[in-house]
Amino acid sequence: MASTAVGDARQGDKEDGDVDRARGSALLGSDFAAEAAPRLPERQQGQAAETPLADDAFARRRKPNKMLTVCSFILAVEMCERLCYYTLGGSQRNFLEDAGPSGRNLTRGLRASAAVSISACWSMLSYLSCILGGYLADNRIGRYRTILYFAMVYVMGVGIIATAAYPEIMASDVGIPLYLVGAFVFVALGTGAIKPNVMNFGADQYDAEDEVERAQQKAFFSYFYLTINVGVVVAMGFTVNLATSESTTLGAGDGYFKAYCIAAGAMVLAIFSFALGTPKYVGKGGVTHTPMVSIIRGHLVCSARNSCRGAICLAGWIMVPVYMAIVLAGSMLSSFPQVSQIMTWTAMGLAVLSCAILVFSHINNDFIQGSGSGGGNADPTPGSISTSDVRGALQCVPTIICINVGFNIPYNAMNNAYPAQACQMDTRLFGQQLNGSFFSLGDAFAIILLVPLFETFLYPALKSCRGGRPISRSAKYVAGVSLAIAANLTAAVLEHIRYGLSTGPDPDFVRCPEHLIGTDSCRGQLLLSKCSPGASIPMTNMSAFWTGIPMFLTGAGEILVNPVVYQYVFEEAPSRLRSLLQALNLVAAGSISNAVTAALSPLVPENFNQGHLVYYYYANCGLAVLALAVYCCAVSCQQQDAHRESAVTVEG
Repeated sequence: MASTAVGDARQGDKEDGDVDRARGSALLGSDFAAEAAPRLPERQQGQAAETPLADDAFARRRKPNKMLTVCSFILAVEMCERLCYYTLGGSQRNFLEDAGPSGRNLTRGLRASAAVSISACWSMLSYLSCILGGYLADNRIGRYRTILYFAMVYVMGVGIIATAAYPEIMASDVGIPLYLVGAFVFVALGTGAIKPNVMNFGADQYDAEDEVERAQQKAFFSYFYLTINVGVVVAMGFTVNLATSESTTLGAGDGYFKAYCIAAGAMVLAIFSFALGTPKYVGKGGVTHTPMVSIIRGHLVCSARNSCRGAICLAGWIMVPVYMAIVLAGSMLSSFPQVSQIMTWTAMGLAVLSCAILVFSHINNDFIQGSGSGGGNADPTPGSISTSDVRGALQCVPTIICINVGFNIPYNAMNNAYPAQACQMDTRLFGQQLNGSFFSLGDAFAIILLVPLFETFLYPALKSCRGGRPISRSAKYVAGVSLAIAANLTAAVLEHIRYGLSTGPDPDFVRCPEHLIGTDSCRGQLLLSKCSPGASIPMTNMSAFWTGIPMFLTGAGEILVNPVVYQYVFEEAPSRLRSLLQALNLVAAGSISNAVTAALSPLVPENFNQGHLVYYYYANCGLAVLALAVYCCAVSCQQQDAHRESAVTVEG
């Protein structure tokens, strides 16, 4: 509701963005499609009305479906890349805990909290590099070359990781450093450059002025989202389980090596598929360089010189790279726990302060000024980015930060705490142990099952109950974040139950099968979990499939938040700054939230039977509630400003 009011106040800034809004509407579905569809000039409307329906149907039959002839090559890239990414991400914590030479008591690898912190930093870097990918694609070498070149960088990174996972190397002192080079340098750059461009490059293959291709374009976005989940299902259902399948107290085996070789092969297949479709693509050339970041920076610096509010706002932006550098350095110093903890908590404090400054500074952006005379509102160069464009882009910042950070802090539990919790429960299926990340399939299944239910039944039913008015974005945001909070609370309840079974005078652990007694898979009469730290912790006699509940709730919340905030940026950002704002959107979702998650990692104990994981879940919930409260306050202020501007315009 807030975004609608603000959008109405800025309608004049966005008249040239109809085609891009039509692309974005497919991410959301039918309730925005009608609003986002491009309008034809009156003369073309008259011509369209005179066209016989039979001719339209005949043209539709003759028109080849680019989904099969062109975009299938691009969708294969996304599917293979997601398979590779989630293979690495789903097993990263386990690898860091299992790698390295065995020490006393057969322990090896990093502590659980250090592994969680490093994993969060890897996600942070992967999303942060989206800015580089968007910049190169829009201002330097184009989307086609960005995808192709950085897919090769990606393959190099996975190759280095597979080398680090070779049993002899993994068990040595160089295993973890080699892995970190491959993951943090090559893979983070590769995935960050590919992620913001594959979807847009696929959408570019369609002619948005052609009715038939517009319909095909909407279907492309649906299939794009489907291919993401196909990659997730293969990764979580097979390769992640393969990675930890041979872990024992004596060593990790060669499961990681096999899984990462499959991931590398998937990325080689992605490059081959993308190159195979080259003759069919449009938009393979370079791009015209248009200054964007420098213009926004100039406006912020000029505003800082002219007002105290501008100076505080600029300080908030400067803090962003500072706290990200601090949390990254703190995570890399995990061998010095006290220093690492001080640095990550310092980074979290700066992150919270920075977010608060940016949200409240950009509720109203009248203080933003350019370098021109008379306050800088002139646009001296035709076609350049104006002050009104900069203000319009910064108007999106409160929603981008509050919703992305508020949702993704509890969402990040799905990448670390939920799988680790499952690993201390009974993970067996048909006698074979599964990796805790396997249960992340609950999230993928929620998306696959609920998207058609929401689009076909829930949204239309609620729209009918509301007298024909669609559900507002704000309502979806609140519902989505609330589901993520409910997922964390559900996980906390499960952990209370599991902890009660695992402690006390008579703990209830899974008994070792007779044929495994005396092997490295058991300790005395107790069966050890292969995906626990060092494969050394017994499994509580409670099915790990219970963790599918918080996973499913998280997926339901994801449907209500991620595509909706993507659509918000498509509609509300000035067209010339839309790509940059989408990159900021990804940074807020993956980088800022993970900076906070890294600081919370000390709340994740090494052995959940000797600590209290529930405190981590409660912290996630508290921060998410805080973000929602700030969002509601910011939206209320923006609505009041928009109404005042509308009233002044009417009176004038």
